[in-house]
Amino acid sequence: MRFIDICLFKAGPADVPSSHWLLKLTLLVYFILGVIVSRLDSAWDVSLFTSLADVLVMMVFVWLILSFRGLQKRYKQTLTAMAGAGSCIGIVGIPIVMLFNQVSEQERLSNYTMLLMIAVMFWSLMVTAHIFRFALEIKPGMAAMLTLAYTILSLIVVALVISGVA
Repeated sequence: MRFIDICLFKAGPADVPSSHWLLKLTLLVYFILGVIVSRLDSAWDVSLFTSLADVLVMMVFVWLILSFRGLQKRYKQTLTAMAGAGSCIGIVGIPIVMLFNQVSEQERLSNYTMLLMIAVMFWSLMVTAHIFRFALEIKPGMAAMLTLAYTILSLIVVALVISGVA
């Protein structure tokens, strides 16, 4: 599957079919997995809204950065790659998050679950940078900076949703 290849840095967003159906399916799966992960710590309503906010931030951010470079034609494939790869990483991450939540706060700092959590987060950031790099035809450093900006923006929006401000 192409999304696994993207997660393993063997393919890029251009290798994903440009399909409305596939885009909708990957966004739905990404949303559902976001709800599942969020539901481990939050109530249903908060989980639904934070996952929706995450999807909307991804959609808007990808559109803006592609538009800035005049590459709007790549939107469908890039967004499909982001949602598909994010779903694959989410599937790997769910058991780790569940394990992490079962460990007491004292044990988290000295436990392997913390290392697994950090590894999955780092992997997710690297995959996002990989997608941005190839979708935008930019250097790895610029892709890393965009990934950082995207991640910070997403975290801010989700925090605002959780706090009830947004």
